[in-house]
Amino acid sequence: MRMNKNSIPIILFIAYLFSFISCGVKEKSANKHEKLKDDNNVALLVFDAGNYVAESDSSSVFWGCRWLGGNKHDGDVYLEQGSVNIKDDGDISGNFIVDMNTIDCFDIKNVGTKNKLIGHLKSDAFFDVENHPKARLEIHSSENIDANKFLFKGSLTIKSITNPIEMKGEVQKFDSGYSVDIKLVFDRSKYDVKHRSASFFNDLGDRIISDDVFLNVKIKLNKNVS
Repeated sequence: MRMNKNSIPIILFIAYLFSFISCGVKEKSANKHEKLKDDNNVALLVFDAGNYVAESDSSSVFWGCRWLGGNKHDGDVYLEQGSVNIKDDGDISGNFIVDMNTIDCFDIKNVGTKNKLIGHLKSDAFFDVENHPKARLEIHSSENIDANKFLFKGSLTIKSITNPIEMKGEVQKFDSGYSVDIKLVFDRSKYDVKHRSASFFNDLGDRIISDDVFLNVKIKLNKNVS
């Protein structure tokens, strides 16, 4: 068949358009695949959608604080309940509640001295546990920053006061769910915990207790199959 000269530009345009669309599809497919890897070409952990429940007896919440003079204390508090929801698009929300009445101290061995400190922590000078028996940690979003390492953003509620918080965590996948190891620091002065705080008093000398409280939250999450 003899080709009309006027039809040649049209054919070339169609060929160019097809080539452009084909390249675009390949690039889009490649970009989708690259989302599963970081800048170092390391595979990123992708969450499975579903509802997950924390296994309290296999979870823990460790705390630590220190004095300006060098002293420090540490202990734990019981994770009463927790749950995580992961949507199909990867969005995460989580809710964890701790029982403040279970505050324990590890570094003091003398029973009398230990109980005195715990009583002080539960008093209105610190966490006022009688009036605020629960504390809550919530996760509102997550960002995969390296392989199985994540930056979580959420909120922390203590003494019925809520403030935004960021925390870094490592996540490990197992057959029925995930184990999460989260580390964070919160400023106790933002929760009206005033005792020996430089944010409220300026004449304490080396009796100042740091406003920073360290938390290490280790949670085992099992997928809810019901």
